[in-house]
Amino acid sequence: MTTNDQQDRASGEAAAPPAPLSASGSARRRFTRAGLGASGVLMTLASQPGMAATVCASPSGSLSNGLQTSHRPDNPLTCGGNSPGFYANNPAGWPSNPASTRKFKDIFTVNASQAALGELTLDEVFKTHGNPHGGKGGKGPFKSEDLDPHNVASHVLAAYLNIQTKRSTVLTETQLRAIWHEYQFNGGGKLGYYSPTAGVKWYGDDIVAYLKTTFHQ
Repeated sequence: MTTNDQQDRASGEAAAPPAPLSASGSARRRFTRAGLGASGVLMTLASQPGMAATVCASPSGSLSNGLQTSHRPDNPLTCGGNSPGFYANNPAGWPSNPASTRKFKDIFTVNASQAALGELTLDEVFKTHGNPHGGKGGKGPFKSEDLDPHNVASHVLAAYLNIQTKRSTVLTETQLRAIWHEYQFNGGGKLGYYSPTAGVKWYGDDIVAYLKTTFHQ
């Protein structure tokens, strides 16, 4: 409860309802709460002027006070990427390479426990995302909760396409691949995690929450 809320309650006046968050704002709040709950290190981000309601930083930058220096006027970072849903429904928004018919394992390595995920085409990864029956039109042989319970693959793939189309520049391809590789190396699925810094673990839902902060829709 904020100081203003406490004063309102003390005086008997009802506190004004908070303004609704946009979809991107909700994702950023989700990420910030996840980071704070896991380690508390995102306090440094929230304490910076103008950064309480937004996150547009590399994983390490989001956990340090180096964020402002990364936003140099001569080299601004952008978080204007598109979401998995956008790419699933807008084939024209894809870059010319990679083709949507390529397999996921051709772009990102997949551990043995998620081998079936690697066999999906890129388009199928997006179509499986959020679909309890998996596959195109819900008729595929896989279930999303079995393949990728936190939908990390679809969000990593969307971030990858955003990098290829230069819609988002806050993450490099090398950084994105490091996130996915470490997540897979540590088990992927329900157990895998990525460590943006020592002592901090981002599990699947935390990785997704972070990647959503680099999307604008």
